[in-house]
Amino acid sequence: MKKIILVLWALILGAGYCHAESLTLLNDTAQVMPLQHHQLAVFEDPEDAVRIDDILSSRHLRFSDVRDDTINLGHTASSIWARFSVRDTQNVDTTQSWLLEIGYPLLQRVDIFLVSENRVVAQYQIGYARKMDTRELNHRFFVQPLQLEPNKDYQVYVNVMRKNGSVQLPLKLYQPAAFLKSELKANYIFGLFFGILVAMMVYNLYLYFAVSDRTYLYYIFYIASVSMAFMTTTGYGYLLLWDQYPGINEYALQIPSSLAAICGLLFARKFIKIKRYNKRLDQLALAMAGMGIALALTRLFTHFFLSEAITLYIAVISIVMPAIAYWCWRQGSRPAAFFLLGWILLLIGSVLYTFSLLAILPINAITANAVCVGAAMETLLLSLGLADRINSERKARYQALQAQHGAMVRLQETENRLVHRALHNGVTGLPNRTLLRSLLDDAIQARKYERLSLVLVNLNNFHEFNKTLGHSIGDAILQQIAKRINDICSKVDGIVKLESDISGDHYLAAIEGVTFAYVVANIDAENVLKQAAAQLHTIEHPLEFQGLTLDIDATLSLAHYPDHGDNSEHLIRNANIALEAAAGSNEKIAEYAKGIDPYNERRISLLGELRHAIENDALQLHFQPQINLSTNAVAGAEVLIRWIHPEYGFISPAEFIPLAERTGVIRALTYWVCRQAFCFKTDLEKLGYDFGLSIHISARNLQDPDFKRRICELAAELKTPLDKIVLELTETAVMTDPDEAMRMMAELNSAGIRLSIDDFGTGYSSLSYLKRLPVDELKIDRSFVMELTGNRDDQLLVRTTLNMGHNFSMAVVAEGVEDEQTLNLLREMGCDLAQGYHIARPMAGKDFTVWLANYQQSLAALTKPQYGHAK
Repeated sequence: MKKIILVLWALILGAGYCHAESLTLLNDTAQVMPLQHHQLAVFEDPEDAVRIDDILSSRHLRFSDVRDDTINLGHTASSIWARFSVRDTQNVDTTQSWLLEIGYPLLQRVDIFLVSENRVVAQYQIGYARKMDTRELNHRFFVQPLQLEPNKDYQVYVNVMRKNGSVQLPLKLYQPAAFLKSELKANYIFGLFFGILVAMMVYNLYLYFAVSDRTYLYYIFYIASVSMAFMTTTGYGYLLLWDQYPGINEYALQIPSSLAAICGLLFARKFIKIKRYNKRLDQLALAMAGMGIALALTRLFTHFFLSEAITLYIAVISIVMPAIAYWCWRQGSRPAAFFLLGWILLLIGSVLYTFSLLAILPINAITANAVCVGAAMETLLLSLGLADRINSERKARYQALQAQHGAMVRLQETENRLVHRALHNGVTGLPNRTLLRSLLDDAIQARKYERLSLVLVNLNNFHEFNKTLGHSIGDAILQQIAKRINDICSKVDGIVKLESDISGDHYLAAIEGVTFAYVVANIDAENVLKQAAAQLHTIEHPLEFQGLTLDIDATLSLAHYPDHGDNSEHLIRNANIALEAAAGSNEKIAEYAKGIDPYNERRISLLGELRHAIENDALQLHFQPQINLSTNAVAGAEVLIRWIHPEYGFISPAEFIPLAERTGVIRALTYWVCRQAFCFKTDLEKLGYDFGLSIHISARNLQDPDFKRRICELAAELKTPLDKIVLELTETAVMTDPDEAMRMMAELNSAGIRLSIDDFGTGYSSLSYLKRLPVDELKIDRSFVMELTGNRDDQLLVRTTLNMGHNFSMAVVAEGVEDEQTLNLLREMGCDLAQGYHIARPMAGKDFTVWLANYQQSLAALTKPQYGHAK
């Protein structure tokens, strides 16, 4: 009887609402067919009493128009029927499969009936009250394949119901390929969305373990609850997580939504620190969180479906919390700004989505995904806010710590300034002697370097600047010069950086007045000396200062560890001794040696006795012959000085000649050697030997303006031909003062005296100077000759020197010939002259004349001379 009354009531109620929906035509060009309002009809059954048979018997009376393309009835407990007609118009003979999608996963019951000729040909039950695996197609929405015969009319009836909550029926028809493409796109979008949420949970979990702040834990639970709610509204939860437990669907939206609101409120309290700004607002937030807990427990332990209550609760929170956040922001809460902005974005998305559930707004891509986009943006913003909060708190802690220790820091700064003043020069700011000694001793004790070279740089004429311009301007000039030298040092091979500070790297130390020092590590002494000579030229480059061009005059000295001292005190002392010796001898560069140490007892003794030996002819000359490699005849002899001390015995020239050079005795010594050599030359001529003698001279001799005159006078006195005199100079001697050396050498050359460069290849003269020098002869250093036969590099260097010397019209002498094989190889290379132990050792005058006689007899008797050592 109840069923008959309901049918009659429906007939009366629907009499004025007869509806004939338009036929939906399907073809192969229509891959996706969203069903629109003119293709649909709907019928609401409040009592859930109407069945498909009742509808088929009187369907023209029951269905009414649909106003929107998506059937949206808002919150309702009614049974909803929807109907549309369809015909597959494809020109094929087989049944075609179309997929019907109901794009709303929150439907407890979904029954689909395929009707043809007023008869049900297929029916399906796929609501979420059933397990997922009972469906023909597992999907997050309700998707049902429909088998349609071509060119045949069908009516599709869809009956859905939800105990309570919103009901929507977005209907689409897909061809399988189009459905797969659409699903892949949706999975990509939602995968990105859920990936963001998971990433934010992991990130904040890391922060929680790092700082142990419950704020991050509340936020993690908030994101997890929001994620669960979205898993439900998008259908992924039932598809992936609880597909075998359909009963969870009754709670999967309301419980997570309540938990999200509760955790969001607790998070907001801690994040914004509401209690700091207003205790009552903090209590209001706690009260709202308590209401959420009550709603969640009520839904969990009762059968009340609280969808409307929870929706209203969330709506109230969405209004109250932004107001609280805004008030706290106005009171100075920086995190409230992040919270407010994120909450506004979520609020906008939630309102749009809620209005679509309530049928206030149409369902489209914007309203359907608005809450997802809002939630993602809110999550990102709040995570940024949490990171900013960490930074802000750290800054606050640092500021508090700085304030607490301010006095200590200022005290430390004062101490540092005092220490800096104690260890640095007041004018230049460079490390001083104390700091240099400390660094040197540390390096020596730690055995950090195998070798160390200490180089001192002294500004010889700086006192003129102070006297002329005043000390204040002098200090400014000194600062510029110190900077120049420090910049030059930075490019030195093996340079040791002394320190770094805000003004830059310091390689130079100011050890006393206008004397500076730098340290070179693990470079041999010879190369350090070469580098120092090159730097000296740059240091002495004129300085431009306030429109003035200032000439800089400097002297360098060197001392080496471990040769000249095993601690900083000895190294600095010995370098200063070398500097004094250079100043006393007018040399630009000096290297420490025991022979120049004025505080050495042996040196003091030798210096006085050397003068006495010169005055009393207590020195001896030795002669080493040089042969012409083309004729094997004796072509000359090198004059060497020997000193047999009555107490010390043989004293090497390497010890007493540098002593003579640094004390001015070298002039007297050179004239003594020349006089004795010229006398011996006269004796040789009487014996019939007419060849030149090679005599060593010093750089100090080239600086003597009377040197040329006195040599010429001495030669005239002893009737010695000037063209038989060869004066030998080292490359180092020439390059000490190249311009003055060139001038003096030109004068000597113009007088007819031949000049020779000794030890060629071991110095650092440039070819530009060499080709300008009035030199008649080059002597290849013994270090390149002694291993000539077995060393290709030495052979290449000797060949190059020979070619270069011959191109400059110079004779080339090879010294240090130790064997016949070397002699023959030099002859093959085209060398002009040779000397060495294989030919003869240096000999006293009498022995030399005897050797000459024997050699000439052997040369005359033999077609191929045999050379032997002198006895």
